[in-house]
Parts: sequence; C-alpha cells; structure tokens
Amino acid sequence: MAQRYLVVSDIHLSDIEDNPKGWKYYKSSRYLPDEALVSLIDDFLGSLAEGDEGTLVLNGDIFDFDLVTAWPRDASFKVTRGEKKRGLRPTPEKSAWKMERILDCHESVLACLVRLSAAGHRIVYVLGNHDRELHFSLVREVFLERLEAAASAAGLSFDRSELQFEPWFFYVPGKLYAEHGQQYDYYNSFRYILEPVVVRRGETELAMPMGNISNRLLMSGMGYFNPHATHYILNMFSYAVHWFRYYAFTRHNLVSSWFWGSILALSRLMGTKRRLRKPPTGYEDRLRRYGEKSALTPEQFQAIQQLQRAPITDRAFRIVREFWIDRLVMAVLMTGGTVALALVPIPLWIKLMVPLTCFPLIYFIYEAVVQGETVFSAESGVANYAKCLGKALKVPVVTFGHSHTPRILPVEPGAVFVDTGTWAPLTSAKEPWPLLSGYRNFLEVLFGEGSPLPSIRYDCHQGGSGAEKGKCEEG
Repeated sequence: MAQRYLVVSDIHLSDIEDNPKGWKYYKSSRYLPDEALVSLIDDFLGSLAEGDEGTLVLNGDIFDFDLVTAWPRDASFKVTRGEKKRGLRPTPEKSAWKMERILDCHESVLACLVRLSAAGHRIVYVLGNHDRELHFSLVREVFLERLEAAASAAGLSFDRSELQFEPWFFYVPGKLYAEHGQQYDYYNSFRYILEPVVVRRGETELAMPMGNISNRLLMSGMGYFNPHATHYILNMFSYAVHWFRYYAFTRHNLVSSWFWGSILALSRLMGTKRRLRKPPTGYEDRLRRYGEKSALTPEQFQAIQQLQRAPITDRAFRIVREFWIDRLVMAVLMTGGTVALALVPIPLWIKLMVPLTCFPLIYFIYEAVVQGETVFSAESGVANYAKCLGKALKVPVVTFGHSHTPRILPVEPGAVFVDTGTWAPLTSAKEPWPLLSGYRNFLEVLFGEGSPLPSIRYDCHQGGSGAEKGKCEEG
C-alpha cells in the first residue's frame, strides 16, 4: 500500500468577465484553468492502485474572493455605493454569495473533487490569503452543499468528513509539511491566523492584510494590470506611458482609481490595525489545541510560530512607501520649490539647474537609501523559512504556494522545498497578453510501503485548452 499526495495551490478561481478591449483580461474565459486542473486530478485518481491512500492538498488560494466585484441586484443584505464599485465587504453573508457566484463558473471542478472523494480518497484544503473567507462556517457550508449537489447529480455520494479544512498548515509527521506561505510575507500575513476577523459597524468581517485590501480597493479599478503577476510594479515614467496607452482616451481613470483607492485602502488598513491591538479572547488556548491536534511537539509548534512575520502595519514607513505617499510628498515639495525659485530674484541658470539637476539627484539618492524590502525580496527569502521548518520538523518535503514562483530547492540533506507556483493566468505584459508556458505546476509525493524516503514528481500540467467556459450568470 502506498501513500500518494498531490499538492496544488494558487488556482485563483473566480467569476468570469469577458470585457471588451482587454479590461480585466485575466478574468476572461480564455484563461480558465478548469480543464487542465480536472485532467490533472483525474490523472492522479487513475494512478492510484487498489489499496493506495490518495490525498489531494489544495494548498491555498484555490478560490479568489478578492477578484469578485459583482454584487446581487436582489440582495437580502445592504449593498453600499462603495461595494457596488469595488466589491462586497468580507462578511460571512456577503462572502457566501461570492462563493456561490464563483462555484457557478466552475462546476467541472466540483464534479472532479466529488469523483476523487467518492473513490475513497481525502481532500485537504489549506486556507491561503485570497480564499480566507472560508474561515466563515457559512462560506464552508456553501462549498460543502455544492459538492453534495454535484455528487447527487453524478449519482455518487460525498462524505463531508473526507474534506478537511486547515486554517494554517497540513502536517504529516516525518513526511510532509504544506502551508500556503502568506505568513512569511508581511504584505499578506494575518496577525491572528486562527481568528482573522474584526468587528466593524456591528458586523464580523475578515481582517484583511494589506495585499488583499490593495487588490480589492486599488487593483479593481486598474483593470489593465494583472494582479497575479508583478507587471503593475513600475517606475514613474512607465506608469505615465501605461496611462497614456490604456487610459488617456478611455472612460477609465487611472489617477482617480489610484488616489481614492489608496485613501480607502490606507483607512481600512489602519482601522483593522486598531481593532487588532489585543488578541481574541481565548486565542492562546486555541493555538495550543491546534498544535496538539497537528501532532506537533510543543517545541516544534513554537518554532513554527516564531517564524511567522508580523503584518506590515507594524512598519509605518513601509506602508507610506507602498502607497507612494512619500513620492507624492516629494513631488509636491519639488513642484513648490520650482515655483518658489521662479518667483525669487536669482539668476536664471539657478532657476533652471536646481529643478533639473538637484531635485532628480535628491530623488535618486532617497530611493537608493530607503529601498528596503520589496515584494521581490520577500519572495526570494521564503526558502530560508522552509529550511528552518525542514530542520525543526524533520520532514523530507516542505511545500508552499503564494509567491507564484515555481521552484524546487534542497534545504536540508534529504529534504526539499517545493513552491508550487500558480495556475492563475501569468501572461506577457504586452498585448494580446499570451499565456506564459511552464506554469500550472503541481507536486506529487509517493511514499511506498517500507520506504523511508519519498518519490517526488514536480512538473507543470499543460493539458486542456484553457478555454472551457463554465456557467456564470450575472449577479
């Protein structure tokens, strides 16, 4: 009898939008990964011999609630003007509606999960940062009910106990450690990962980290940027070119989206920080119980806790940098300085040379000095955390997702770190945005009977046309 694990992450299934002229092109039906994902899971099921134990590990960000900006016209809950523009707030009821909408577009994936479960194999769902709404029992109930409905339609049975939700990590002693990985990225880490909620306006809602808030309130209004890649991280000149190319002659407004989105995001972020000053009641006991349930020793669980990074809200200057507030202030000061020089009685060459030479020099020196950690350096340091985990837990395989950077690296003698990348549409930055090859990666780990070391398969699955269109009605 063998134990097989199939690990995938960062599918980013959302609702479908086929907009004209490339607006939010990454949500179009042409990039759907459903067919390839179903093919991979069916291949995995077909590879399992009688008596084998199969486990599908959905290692976070399988669904992407941040991308859903639609809202129901006949809602039983109140929808504000801001929500109609940028998407519903992450409360249990509103997130449950989003879950229904997403699943309407991906029924073939539901049917595939049902087939795996009906064959007697297990599904483990580790929550990431983009699908953290599954923390709410109401959202999980929607998912489970839709799986049961898919099973009934196929004449199969679905046992809820075969779907295991993990809010933090999935650990198999001596074999595998799987975690989504956002806790090692301070842009996206949760302060209290087992209880990531706050009470706002009398409602419980998700305490979103900065990365998710920015996606919802900023990126939702900048539809020519792909939020799954890093094409949106540009210099000032490139942003100007991007504006002229995509926004100057359209109804979309990049500057307004950035300005008001930044204000809203910063306000939401600071409000969340204020509400998370103290840990939830009984949080330490919940942590202890989670560690005990996971079959970790107290020392091992403490080692995992110590590796977690505090959210970026603990670093005020980094927030100022990420929202370009510092560069906006510099631009205002330099503009004011240029005007002041023009008004004072000094030689013309000084009036020209100071703005043209001194101001740019000051800007470049400032950028060089304060650059600090970026989203790129945060990604590159993830392997160090995996190495610490491999050493503390003594497992041959440590796997994360989150970074969207597929890789496999040795971290200890007899141990590897695997980043399963992403199935989201990573494309070229230039129109018509062709899908890049080499992604849609997965990890398969086989532990044979009597074998202490695993057989590891790490590959990309390019099966399917990627053009399957699910049922997705307008909300």
